[in-house]
Amino acid sequence: MTVLPTNFFSSDTFAGKLIGQLGNVPKDKPVFAVLTFTAPHWPLQARPEDIARFKGRYDAGYEALRTERLARQTQLGLLAPGTVPHEIQGRKWAELSPAEQAKQARLMEIYAAMVANLDSNVGRVVAELKRQGRYDDTVILFFSDNGAEGMNVSDLKLGPLSERLAKVDNSLSNLGAASSYESYGPGWAQAATSPSWLYKAFQSEGGTRSPAILKVPGVTKAGGIARWNAHITDVAPTVLDFAGVAEKRTVAGQAVKPISGNSWKPVLAGTAQAVRGPTDTIGGELFGSRKLRQGDWKITDIGDGKWKLFNLAQDPGETRDLSADQPQRFQAMQDAWARWAGSVGVALPDRVLPRPELNTR
Repeated sequence: MTVLPTNFFSSDTFAGKLIGQLGNVPKDKPVFAVLTFTAPHWPLQARPEDIARFKGRYDAGYEALRTERLARQTQLGLLAPGTVPHEIQGRKWAELSPAEQAKQARLMEIYAAMVANLDSNVGRVVAELKRQGRYDDTVILFFSDNGAEGMNVSDLKLGPLSERLAKVDNSLSNLGAASSYESYGPGWAQAATSPSWLYKAFQSEGGTRSPAILKVPGVTKAGGIARWNAHITDVAPTVLDFAGVAEKRTVAGQAVKPISGNSWKPVLAGTAQAVRGPTDTIGGELFGSRKLRQGDWKITDIGDGKWKLFNLAQDPGETRDLSADQPQRFQAMQDAWARWAGSVGVALPDRVLPRPELNTR
């Protein structure tokens, strides 16, 4: 049994281990490193002094934060002025009791504390790269794995997790401690994904769109905004391209499937206008929720079996279904999704899965 040290916090430990490993590599040797934080995934736990930094910050509720985030993105040029956000689904802040509001505000304070700690640890790694003289020659890619998590973890009825939850102290005064175990729920998740529709586990933009920050020496510029359609499958070919390493067709004598993504290097270098052509497609499915992206167009099914068509360039919030206006495109994209699903072996559930987090707390 592993015994964690006193004051252990995963983000500090993961960053510290990478920093130690960097120190063991000769400076004339190349380095490839992957730092995968588990924060700010639930359970929401942070140091009291970090949580205290955000006390009262979220008392106005998740609708107010969503509006604030939308305005900030517009100010930064990430969104066009007048972008219409998708309406928050589930219980409104005003429908919560004072006790529920106090708990929800505290959960968001803890989440913010976890993010702030993660940010400081990224800074530790960057500082070490600079100390070693590696920073100016290092490609750095920071991204998250999906849209915000909107599930109420305490509502899950899973064996081992249910046993864990039965032993925790989720009282308001103890939230954030190691003996608590909570998530922040759909309201804050939809604030985080503004202006997008929903969150993780849905194939709407709120579930699949995630932030990414890329630094390539001599190529990217601070404050630059990439507006092309990038995908997680592009990461490997992009890293290989910048490293000047050819994709392997065999490993240990065995043939391997080719990488399906596209390198971002041509776009970043200015020799291409987009990572994908207007007819290239990206499919997706999770828990019965489906999507297909083709250029600026996207069909989305949030798991109710009903496809909708959106133009993301004009409507990133997926608020205006254009299927009736574009019947040929709509059908062609459904056919394309079916071909993609067949090629990767998608097995859809035999019923519409319940989404209790949209209607509780």
